[in-house]
Amino acid sequence: MSPALLLPLLLGALPLPGQDAATDATCATVRPAFPTGLEGWSVRMPLDAGSSTRNAPVLVIGRAAELRLTAGERLTPAVAPAHVPEAGTGGGLALFQVARAGTYRIALGQPAWIEVVRAGKALPAAAHGHGPACTGIRKMVDYRLSPGRYVLQLTGTNAATVPVMIAHGRKGVA
Repeated sequence: MSPALLLPLLLGALPLPGQDAATDATCATVRPAFPTGLEGWSVRMPLDAGSSTRNAPVLVIGRAAELRLTAGERLTPAVAPAHVPEAGTGGGLALFQVARAGTYRIALGQPAWIEVVRAGKALPAAAHGHGPACTGIRKMVDYRLSPGRYVLQLTGTNAATVPVMIAHGRKGVA
């Protein structure tokens, strides 16, 4: 068979970006490559997301968590969400501490709006994209952060829980 005919067959066997490890049969035979710094994605600690900054848990950079969210109407956001959440969706808050300036990547396993808040202001994202196929990482957003305490605000999701992990740029985040 000619190489031109083999290429579509070979590509059809490869996982595509956005394929979900839990629901796509192709992923059962693939060992996914996690982005640098997110290798610990599969081992997550269960945490209750905060409904306000007063009861928000602290996320440890470099460790994955499974955040149990709260109903949107019970959420007191740190800042008004940039995208108004639909009725019936949920969200949650978590805190994290940055020790060294750099680019930090926030990875989520479910769709949700992400805001990183400091001193009452949402910070602009430096980059965003999808996670690699078959990893379970749905979305990745990069932020350039200086040392200090931050609020991770998630809103507008239909999921009851959201896998989340924050990785520091010194481990390969662009």
